[in-house]
Amino acid sequence: MRTLRLKLLILVTPFSLFSVPSHGESKGAPVEIVTKTYNRVLVQANKDGPRLALDDKEAGASASGKEASHCNQDRQTSFAKGRAKTSVNKLNELGLEVNLESAAFARGGYFITCQESNPRQFPCDTGGCLGNVTNNKLASADVSSSARVELRLLTADSSDYRIKISKSGSSDLVATLMGPDGREIKLNEPGGKDPILRRASKGSYQLNLELPAVASKKGQDREELEKSATVRVQLTALPAHESPKTETPKLEASKPETPKPEASKSETSKSEAPKPEASKPETPKSEAPKSKK
Repeated sequence: MRTLRLKLLILVTPFSLFSVPSHGESKGAPVEIVTKTYNRVLVQANKDGPRLALDDKEAGASASGKEASHCNQDRQTSFAKGRAKTSVNKLNELGLEVNLESAAFARGGYFITCQESNPRQFPCDTGGCLGNVTNNKLASADVSSSARVELRLLTADSSDYRIKISKSGSSDLVATLMGPDGREIKLNEPGGKDPILRRASKGSYQLNLELPAVASKKGQDREELEKSATVRVQLTALPAHESPKTETPKLEASKPETPKPEASKSETSKSEAPKPEASKPETPKSEAPKSKK
């Protein structure tokens, strides 16, 4: 098997971490691996917000609501915060690791108002706030850390590659692999094999990764979510000589089958020839006894 000569190309375009072109055999074209990250954090607490933060590697946002109660009654300020982070590490020339982190925190708020009495007419120190009413307020944090790994087969005569994708961490991770034709390629099917990127399928394969975290609470309730996941993507170049060898023996095996029907024809002709010769000697024997009489 020929060794692969590989190079590392650092891209400085926005939302792009690095590109790994892999030069296979001399006849094959390079395979590029390009990763792009996209993190989004959306938070809102009562009337504060919504606040949106976007970044290619890391994003964070927070918001706190303002709740005021009558007559200094009990209250709680609503609060929400979120953070998303994505990092990509190179494992080898044809492998990389994507780490996703999503954190969301939401604490609901409330305040109390007086129902039957007006605190302005009846001061609070005289018990003017009667019929307390609790008003609950909502806080929410919607966080998503995501990345896109693009595998580019630049020409149709490049080598075949087997792609292995392993996932660990949060079960909320969503991973989809799309082919050049826009159709989804199934990953980790029960009893299935790793997908193979065929050289005939020239184009770009896209692996989309997303780790969401959504927290939403009202009143005195609170919710805190911290999720993380790791995805490893590994390409293995397949030897180019494997595919033609599997096809040639099938053609050779089919050739010896053709003379068999010719041999059967010769046997049938030989068996049919002696039958008329056996019938001819019987006629003179029957004529001989007639002449004696």
